[in-house]
Amino acid sequence: MELGIPFSDPVADGPVIQKSYMRALAKGFSMDTVLKTTKQIHSYKPSIPLVYLTYLNPIISYGIDVFFQKASDAGIRGMVIPDLPFDAKDSSFVLEKAKSANIDIIHLITPASTKERIAAIKKVASGFIYYVTSYGVTGERSNFAQDLKKRIELARKTLLLPICAGFGISTADQAKSIGAYSDGIIIGSAIQRIIEDKASNVDECARILNEYAKGISKAIH
Repeated sequence: MELGIPFSDPVADGPVIQKSYMRALAKGFSMDTVLKTTKQIHSYKPSIPLVYLTYLNPIISYGIDVFFQKASDAGIRGMVIPDLPFDAKDSSFVLEKAKSANIDIIHLITPASTKERIAAIKKVASGFIYYVTSYGVTGERSNFAQDLKKRIELARKTLLLPICAGFGISTADQAKSIGAYSDGIIIGSAIQRIIEDKASNVDECARILNEYAKGISKAIH
């Protein structure tokens, strides 16, 4: 289960998730609240691994050492950091801190990633790979990159890790189609849109989210 940490400049996220972050920041967001809530979720379902999607700035702002340790204590087992490519100058330092806290840094591969770059990621990759299904930022889409199946199969063969596909997937049919050749489906914007639309009625929001999740689960299984 992926949990997003609100940030004011989420460069990889589209308008729906951007607005969700703005709502959270306007309501008195704090990293301590995120960590506390994460621990509550983990206590409820400890068998389900939790992953953060965050950006580098909030981690540095909070303090890298204390952040990774508290995240690990709260049940986090992986972390997606879209603005930290594996070959960035800060990458090795962050990877070292994550490893000491038993947290996998989940690397992203896009349709633009070359075979050589995918092979290079193998040196540092662990957990699973987040495969970006289309160009651009997150958000619901009707079209995905050409030869997506072939690209995902190449990534799996090269990296020998599970490949989870995200960016743009929102419907049960899309989940079923892409789930047939990936190891997992990542959906964010469609869920946040339901929350945005039904924010005034918590019970109704929960009901619709439950129905949506069941529909996706049924499609991919």
